[in-house]
Amino acid sequence: MAEFLRTNSYTLIAVAGMIVTLIVYLRLGKLRDVSWKQLMSTFIFALAGLLIGSHLLFFIVGLPDWIAHYSGQIHSVPDLLVAIGYGASGLVFYGGLLGAYAAVLIFCRIYRLYSYPELNHFSVVVPLFHAFGRIGCAVNGCCYGIEYHGPFAIHYTAAHINPGISDDIADFTRFPVQPLEALIEILIFVFLLLLYIKKRDKYSLTSIYLLIYSVIRFFDEFLRGDAARKIWGPFSTSQWISLAIFAAVIIYLAVKQAKTPGKPFFSRA
Repeated sequence: MAEFLRTNSYTLIAVAGMIVTLIVYLRLGKLRDVSWKQLMSTFIFALAGLLIGSHLLFFIVGLPDWIAHYSGQIHSVPDLLVAIGYGASGLVFYGGLLGAYAAVLIFCRIYRLYSYPELNHFSVVVPLFHAFGRIGCAVNGCCYGIEYHGPFAIHYTAAHINPGISDDIADFTRFPVQPLEALIEILIFVFLLLLYIKKRDKYSLTSIYLLIYSVIRFFDEFLRGDAARKIWGPFSTSQWISLAIFAAVIIYLAVKQAKTPGKPFFSRA
């Protein structure tokens, strides 16, 4: 039993996070007087988008290594499918985030719903779910921090080593970057929740969340030391995505502000 819990720690924590997030999501739906069926459908769409997006971005980021590893080894369709399955076996948060948002937009398009309140509602619970994910990372030993010997340092044992992913995790004590980000995500969740309860859809919580998180993620990447993340020039993949998201949101808000002068910068479209 202990071995099962250790081996499947990330999955168990992620499932717990999904359940808690769903409960909060449904509870918030009562404030909007939205049907349970619509809420569940939106959540399922978002979850599917999250899974597809997170695996897809993991595959794309690792594509050069995948090609180098499997070059000359694929001789049939089954070989190709096995190789693709291995290449897409990991998860990247930003892929899941963008995939989930895309799925919510697709759901709204299919059922002709106004996307603004749906995205706002969904954005409130995103950091809550992500906090559970980061706790899972800390327990599982992935996405670990730089070498660090100060307060709250995390020492992993050889049991946490995943070949090719965290080969060096047991070499040093590590900065607790995963618990730190989990704590920040909880604070973001509380902030968005209070804003949603008091102001509902007056402000674009999606824009607020994306701006806050992109800044947080850009800087906390400097505290990460895992070998699995890819570095492109001076920054990691997630830092480049953070910069792109921050710039895109600022441009969107600036264009909207130019069309509706006088309204608050973060007001609804």
